[in-house]
Amino acid sequence: MGYSNFKSLKLTLEKLNLEETDEILFPQIDLVAPSEWLLQTLLFAKRLPLTNEKSKSERVISPILAEVALYFEKQFTMFSGEDLTVDSSKDLSGECDFFFAQHPRKSVMQAPVVTFVEAKDEDFEYGQAQCTAQMYASMLYNEQKGKPVPYIYGCAVTGDVWKFLKLEKGKITLDTENYYLIELPKILGIFHQILNSFLR
Repeated sequence: MGYSNFKSLKLTLEKLNLEETDEILFPQIDLVAPSEWLLQTLLFAKRLPLTNEKSKSERVISPILAEVALYFEKQFTMFSGEDLTVDSSKDLSGECDFFFAQHPRKSVMQAPVVTFVEAKDEDFEYGQAQCTAQMYASMLYNEQKGKPVPYIYGCAVTGDVWKFLKLEKGKITLDTENYYLIELPKILGIFHQILNSFLR
């Protein structure tokens, strides 16, 4: 079952030997205006049933991340449903909902992997636990490929609510702020801030 076995954040932190802290990860956010295409896409999505994880991923989360990916297409590639198997014996294996890798428009995933987004239907703890495991695995993956990064960001999403995380030096930081779909310019701004941080 791989990453899906990580359902409790507490047990995930214990298994991966990670510390936990919380703070405001993004005290200053430069707003990014959504395109007319994205606004119309999300408006249409609201007219359709959004009753499960798959529908929210396809109709809400994916278009938002695609817009971010298009802006950064010369520096990053967004992947969806790709396998990231690092150590099956530790359940660090399986498909990931969405992630960004720092290389331009490649059809095959390459290191470094820098940001994860995990969709979960109203179950934030499950989403955070699974996202944490994927972030930890990507740290190992990047190191194995000779392209380590100092930190990895993640986000657990229900569709309407977005909760960010950061993994750095054996510590997972949970953002004390929740961001909502009605704050779309903030959500886009956060992803711009995250990806830009890897370009400095």
